[in-house]
Amino acid sequence: MTRATSTDFYDPRHRDPSLGRRPQNRRDDDWIRALLLRVPLGRVATVWEDKDGAFPFVTPLAFAYRPERHDLVYHTNIAGRLRANTERGQPARATFEASEIGALLPSNDPLELSVQYRSVIVFGTARLLTDPDEAREALTVLSERVFPDLRIGEQTRPISDSDLARTSVYSLAIERWSGKENWESAAAQTGEWPALTPDQARLRPTRP
Repeated sequence: MTRATSTDFYDPRHRDPSLGRRPQNRRDDDWIRALLLRVPLGRVATVWEDKDGAFPFVTPLAFAYRPERHDLVYHTNIAGRLRANTERGQPARATFEASEIGALLPSNDPLELSVQYRSVIVFGTARLLTDPDEAREALTVLSERVFPDLRIGEQTRPISDSDLARTSVYSLAIERWSGKENWESAAAQTGEWPALTPDQARLRPTRP
């Protein structure tokens, strides 16, 4: 009998890549939707593939989730690696991550050093929005989601055709997603080593 390897376990041909390894950390669709509607920043991963190999690229950016379309919208400069990778597929395979990070959790066991997090991973296909009306609508949703007190055409000027000519607007159609959360108040400790002092055991901010 052939032993299963970690590669077999995570082979997307045999196992849904959106299925988390730890059931206790998995979250349901409503939880995922709520996080995507709450978090304004994320990271999208795309790949450039040619005869010389595959070159993955990650772009941090602002985004908006549109529940009625079940997609994510975001924008970048008129030219760059994200646009090139997306246009090469059109639609292109893409993975998106958004998260909330809490405190660093100390432990006297090096494998239990941890962090509080809530995260969503989205799997789908991304495309460049070339129709001006479609791009303007997506850019409006994005702008007002990130800056909810600034309405396009009211507190800001309208989005013009010349604006659209200077940016790249994308839609990532969601095919699968997963949500995970670990927001414990403390990390696990080992009794096989002296306990941390109260000062050492304090929760640490992720940024000084």
